[in-house]
Amino acid sequence: MAQIIYCFNNSTALTNNDMNIMITALNTLLPAFCAAWAPGGQQWWCQAAPTTMKSVKTPYCVFMDKSDYAGALAYHTETNNVPFGRVFVKTILSYGGAIHMGKTTRSPTVAQAFSHEIFEIIGNQNVNIWWQSPSGNLVPGEVCDAVQGNLVPIKVGTVTVGLSDYILPVWADPQANKGPYNYMNTLTRPFQIAKGGYTIVMKNGSLSQVLGSSVVPYTEYLAAAKLKKCMDCAEESS
Repeated sequence: MAQIIYCFNNSTALTNNDMNIMITALNTLLPAFCAAWAPGGQQWWCQAAPTTMKSVKTPYCVFMDKSDYAGALAYHTETNNVPFGRVFVKTILSYGGAIHMGKTTRSPTVAQAFSHEIFEIIGNQNVNIWWQSPSGNLVPGEVCDAVQGNLVPIKVGTVTVGLSDYILPVWADPQANKGPYNYMNTLTRPFQIAKGGYTIVMKNGSLSQVLGSSVVPYTEYLAAAKLKKCMDCAEESS
């Protein structure tokens, strides 16, 4: 039986129909993602929350207008052992983004941010996984950051939806010598960052960000916000 992730639309800039289109597109990718990343092969499924549902004690995602965390465009975390994601629609649109698909594949989409957070909720539910790179540094177990600039186009009727690419488990194996290393099969080695991607790095206890060679301002902003959140979490746990 699939684990449902309920999706709540609290944004005035996103119609319920547009949210449902994104959910439909994402659900076509989730079986492949879950086969690669879900613990025990557990299947996950996104679903619009019933209008009568006000709260939930299982993983969920909320679309909001503007960020409730300084600098964030979207994020995932957990409270009381319940993982959840938040996607800030107006903030993404203010960076030249689109709901489903922009004029170019370099344009950020709300759908990409949504799928990014859902994938990372599934892959890192407690937001506490770190991988050791060949250099000995640590990077957080975030499955979409390194390929942030890659969009996976999915057709839903006449609408093209730009979802997030994601790395595959072999990406985090420093000794791996055979891919594919990401869903779109564009990377050629473990721990490689796509031209439009980024990652957070912990070296000797200090956190920093590493950007791909041709990131857009949106991704720079996203990376800076995630770096800040990692630093805040480190301070809270110290």
